[in-house]
Amino acid sequence: GAMLPIAAAPAPEPAGAAGRPGHDSKTVTDNKGRPMDDWNVVHNPSSTTKMHIELTHTLEHDSVVCCVRFSNDGRYVATGCNKTAVLYDAESGNRLCMFSNEGVLDSHHPLDSLTCPDSYVRSVCFSPDSKYLVAGAEDKTIKVWDMEGRRLRHTLHGHTKDIYSVDFSADGRFIVSGSGDKRAKVWDMATGECVRTFGDEEGPKDGVTSVAVSPDGRYIAAGSLDRVVRLWEASSGVLMEKYDGHNDSVYSVSFSPDGKLLASGSLDKTLKLWDLTTVGNRGAPKCRYTFQGHKDFVLSVVFAPQGTWLISGSKDRSVQFWDPRQLGGHGSAGDEGPVLILQGHQNSVISVAHSPAAFFFATGSGDKRARIWRYRIDR
Repeated sequence: GAMLPIAAAPAPEPAGAAGRPGHDSKTVTDNKGRPMDDWNVVHNPSSTTKMHIELTHTLEHDSVVCCVRFSNDGRYVATGCNKTAVLYDAESGNRLCMFSNEGVLDSHHPLDSLTCPDSYVRSVCFSPDSKYLVAGAEDKTIKVWDMEGRRLRHTLHGHTKDIYSVDFSADGRFIVSGSGDKRAKVWDMATGECVRTFGDEEGPKDGVTSVAVSPDGRYIAAGSLDRVVRLWEASSGVLMEKYDGHNDSVYSVSFSPDGKLLASGSLDKTLKLWDLTTVGNRGAPKCRYTFQGHKDFVLSVVFAPQGTWLISGSKDRSVQFWDPRQLGGHGSAGDEGPVLILQGHQNSVISVAHSPAAFFFATGSGDKRARIWRYRIDR
């Protein structure tokens, strides 16, 4: 169970991506004419899609932001950093409250007064009804917070190493977790009991970095440091597929909204798309496409809820938008690279999330900031 090497590390600016005139980030200047924007957008000239992005909020933290997530109704954004999960109003960017190992804190509480030991919240997710916030942390526990009541509903004990990833089933009945202990677990939301553990001597052979539940609740996907993406049937626990193709650890997995594709992002700097329409069909080709464009580790991948975009965050400090619909019969149409590159942080982009309700996405970074962005498409 190696530590996830996501710690803030300086990355060189990608050549020509920053500081050149002619990009569409309208440079805001102060009264002395100095540029104010610390982000910009580079469009792929061969793409027919024109996307307009604007920064709506910068959420300052005092430690690395490991994760970002929107609630289903789009009202909230949660982040995970050292010792706390932080809840924000997505619209206003206001900090609403903080859920720490010491309990619930109001939004103005100084974090440096927390006496609990360091424990990064590596992953957060909301219940589908947007009432509960789940936080998985380095202290091996998963905490389920009642947001309205501002109280702890469950602490889920059972993993023996850091929690790296949490997700909720769409019906709200189950929480899925992945840990450095090489296992994924399913927990009953009502009771807080672990109802199934995935993984055995056959694998995963190393830590589970990322878990996701398919939209129909049928499958659980897990990415691992052992480079393999595994797909289990949720009800039976049977291993349905082993997607072996990445050349380095897999850090992130995401199902497409229609459940037909699974995306993975890896330290090999690529994203891959796996075909779920052929699950169980032994002879069928598995990898539909490999997206190449990032210059360093891909740390996070997520589908937009419309299925129109695949968004990735990387140690190269960029967020890239890919078009999963470009895939021809042989998946050759996407060779032009990403549709767009957003240089939006001063350090690794560790987490990306998309609002289920609107054209907003969020990013979390080693620069100790989370940012909320709005975009629109000009076709």
